[in-house]
Amino acid sequence: MTFGFIFICSILLGLTDTSSFIGHSWIHDPISARCITGYMTDVQSWVSKSGELIVKKSNTNEILDLSETLNVTAALQYFVLRDRSQRRRPRFMSMARCGLSQVPKFSAMQAPNVIEQMEFFTLYGNNFGELRANNDNYETLINATNITQVSNTVALNKQRRTSWSAGFKGITFHNLKELDLRSCQIDILDNFTFKGMPAMQKLYLGENKIHHISANAFSGLRDLIHLDLSRNMASTDTSEGVTFESYDVFDKLPNLALLDFSFTTLTNRNTNLLERLGKSIQILSLCYTALNRPREFTFRNTSLVYMDLSGNLDILNSPNILRGLERLRVLFAEFVGLRSLDAVSNLTKLEILKVNDNELMQIDPDSLTKLNNLQIIDLSRNKISSWFTKTFDYLFNLKMLILKENNINVITEEMLKDIKHIRYIAFAKNFMVCFCQMREMYNIGLQNEFRLNATLIRPLYNRNVYNNSLNIQDAFSTYNNVIRNRRNVTEECFHEGKPTGDCFLKSSMNFTMQGDFLFADYDYIDYSCLGFDNSETISISKVTFCNQTNRYLDPEDDLETELKLIYLLIIPAVLLPVLLFIYAFRRNLRYCLISMRNSAMLSLINTNDIGDETKNFNYDVFVSYCNEDRAWVLDQLLPHVEKDCNISVCLHERDFQVGLSILENIVSCMDRSKSIMLIISQRFLLSQWCQFEMHLAQHRLLETRREDLILILLEEIPRRLRPNTLHYLMLTKTYVVWPKEVSERDLFWRRVKKSLAHHRMKIIENDSLA
Repeated sequence: MTFGFIFICSILLGLTDTSSFIGHSWIHDPISARCITGYMTDVQSWVSKSGELIVKKSNTNEILDLSETLNVTAALQYFVLRDRSQRRRPRFMSMARCGLSQVPKFSAMQAPNVIEQMEFFTLYGNNFGELRANNDNYETLINATNITQVSNTVALNKQRRTSWSAGFKGITFHNLKELDLRSCQIDILDNFTFKGMPAMQKLYLGENKIHHISANAFSGLRDLIHLDLSRNMASTDTSEGVTFESYDVFDKLPNLALLDFSFTTLTNRNTNLLERLGKSIQILSLCYTALNRPREFTFRNTSLVYMDLSGNLDILNSPNILRGLERLRVLFAEFVGLRSLDAVSNLTKLEILKVNDNELMQIDPDSLTKLNNLQIIDLSRNKISSWFTKTFDYLFNLKMLILKENNINVITEEMLKDIKHIRYIAFAKNFMVCFCQMREMYNIGLQNEFRLNATLIRPLYNRNVYNNSLNIQDAFSTYNNVIRNRRNVTEECFHEGKPTGDCFLKSSMNFTMQGDFLFADYDYIDYSCLGFDNSETISISKVTFCNQTNRYLDPEDDLETELKLIYLLIIPAVLLPVLLFIYAFRRNLRYCLISMRNSAMLSLINTNDIGDETKNFNYDVFVSYCNEDRAWVLDQLLPHVEKDCNISVCLHERDFQVGLSILENIVSCMDRSKSIMLIISQRFLLSQWCQFEMHLAQHRLLETRREDLILILLEEIPRRLRPNTLHYLMLTKTYVVWPKEVSERDLFWRRVKKSLAHHRMKIIENDSLA
């Protein structure tokens, strides 16, 4: 079956730009941004996002709320004096948003009951950023053994202390379990800051400006299991991210199970720190931390179960980066520029793989053969196309396959056989062409609504993989919510309680293919296809049923058969005039046929999905030329344009992607170029591919309403030799002619370079406005 016309549509309408990562938006809305560890308020229930105590008010003896109190010390002393007779012992205390520049000195307060009984304490929203120290300028060195990162200034000022944590000194909080220090403008964690908190289990330090952590910052927290260092945006003078005085800083935390660095800049110099993470850590979030190419086997000393690497470009392009993670069961890796799944091929216990918004174009079955425990794979918004060999059939535990918004153009019989054992599939928003196999997929999903129950997906190992005191949103919950909220396909089969349409026609049940899948994301708008006969978009529920006639029918063959029948009917009457006409106008007729073919393919392009001017481009100009003019392009054009003007040029012989069809390469390269240059000659007009490129350039010009076409004539083209397309372009576009006189060529190149520079600056201005 020929799919050239399908690929044109997919390239023009299905391209996905993954170069602009969504992770940067967290700066403007840090609370809404989510990684695998969620937000602090997702894992506890005693304080709100804004630092308010949300525990039940029924037992007021357990609550001491001093939030937004201007004089906290006086208020606490008043509470102690007033409470001498009642002897209240609060477990929950809030000093949120009190305008504090340092923690109150509890050692100076006569409040033993408060300090002794306090278990949950929030200081959210205060301003601890001001330092009172002799020197706060840090420089980093790597010592001779490449083990410890040191600071000259710190070494010279070992006794320095930051003022914000002074109130924690000289006193022991025997029962304090959770401390909330979010959004307090903290920039340095000094040695022994939390030493007097031996029972601490969860420490929340998110939304600060931490850029330096001392070697003994966490000393004394031997019971700590949850450490949140997420959303720390360092100040501008330390833009390289967080520095650690010692790479062994987490060795003081033998029970640490969850470490959250989400949206906190680390950079590759912190690879040594990651290599020293111990076996106790089971949940690690490194999403949007600017790590891109850490060393191989970085995590081999850990026992990670949950891991998030999202937003770190190229972090998984090394095949051995995840070696040693035999216990890993959940991996999030969206927006990492992933081009293959080789890096995850040895994660034999993996149950959830979330790799949406990457650069995957096809899935190698060999990369999945060892993933016997995989239950959910999310491949949304990649560039995956239809496949014709077994790919997912080997994954006998796979229960959900998500392929939304990819480049899948047709549903093949091989695909239906490959996914028949999967319980939930998601193929919404793929630009598809209507074939009967799409109706067959719809029928299978429809019939399964009557015989199968929509069950939730559970972990294969029915046990808590973390410390029982550590709460985290179950990674399965996101996808189970999709199941709970899924739309039943049978909804469109009823109107006011009565059956409608042909959902229940007997013939619709007599389909050849079988399967056990349900649609996880069905919507009749998102599951639509382009009719081959009339180029109209219809729901897949309206596609013709498969039968022996159309199951293996090539639509192009069908069209050819109809044309042959027409020719046989008219040959007796018009044979001789047609032959004379063909001979007399053979060049025009040849061009006309090429134009009809090109126009038929271009008519499939949906004008609503044409890319706008704010998209990113890979090239400044796409150059279309014939092979006979190759010498002029290489010897004249490239030296003046690429070398002199630093213009990025796309040439078919150099930049077309190996393995793709010529049609796909032409459309893809034009779509990723800011402008198009046609090198016109009489030989150019004899090339079918060159004429197709000229048709496509005209179509793009009309549909996008962009002035991005440059015409260069290597010789004068007489009117009788000009195709209508070229004649129209020459009438509507200013073009330049290659001068025969050498003295005139400097002016020629100035005009060409000026035009290219104009198009380049126009795109940059549009990007700036966008």
